[in-house]
Amino acid sequence: MIPATDLELMYDTVNGFAVQATVGAETKPVHFRQGDADMLGDRLVREYTLRFRATDFTSLARGDTVTINAIAYKVLEVRLLDSGDEKVARVSKT
Repeated sequence: MIPATDLELMYDTVNGFAVQATVGAETKPVHFRQGDADMLGDRLVREYTLRFRATDFTSLARGDTVTINAIAYKVLEVRLLDSGDEKVARVSKT
């Protein structure tokens, strides 16, 4: 389990550690990662993930839409990390 004060520091948006993400009417801090681009045949594919506190976006599920920096992403999967304090969602641009 990660101490609450450490989680607060990790998800600090003021110092640039995290960005704001919106799901429905909720806006919470997340770590957003734009992965490396891979070629699949004639398509360029990029993996996007967001990491967030498990207590934020508790009902986030496959098919939901997450908006980050005015760009919409569709949730492909959500999983709980081993610590139990955070989740990771794999998303794609809509």
